Amino acid sequence: MPDAHKAEIVTTTAARMRDAAAIYFTDFRGLSAPQATELRARLRESDVDYVVVKKTLSRLAAKEAGLADIDDFLVGQVALAFTAGEPAAPARILREFSRENDDVPAITGIILDGELLGAERAKELASMPSKEVLLGRLTATLGQPMTRLAATLNSPLAQLTQLFNSLKDQKTS
Repeated sequence: MPDAHKAEIVTTTAARMRDAAAIYFTDFRGLSAPQATELRARLRESDVDYVVVKKTLSRLAAKEAGLADIDDFLVGQVALAFTAGEPAAPARILREFSRENDDVPAITGIILDGELLGAERAKELASMPSKEVLLGRLTATLGQPMTRLAATLNSPLAQLTQLFNSLKDQKTS
């Protein structure tokens, strides 16, 4: 039974690894059970799964998923954060939680679109604005020239209207 259970964990973890936009490897040593529950809840709000998987099973799952060697990321007590949504969301949540809880958990590595990234890249990802903010900025940038064009085209018409109104006022007075 334990072998079948472990095989199921490897298969499930490999499927999660294949489907994930980003995978965060964390060392959660020093994290109490209530803190872990709180972290899972915060991550769940952003559609991020946070699971503890044994190092050996993680290694086998990564191999089955076709990922490169992840041994450098398997440090300490390992938990994995999987996200199929916004890749930077777990970095922001983990950074914020880590600041509040004496640097626990520590990000040991990231797999982003199949590429292995070190823990230092997590800081860069955490400082990136969310997808919604970036789309808003892009929309504003794209809309600004249109607004200027409309104002430019509308200006002579407004001046002509003011001229006619002035002439009308002069004739009535």
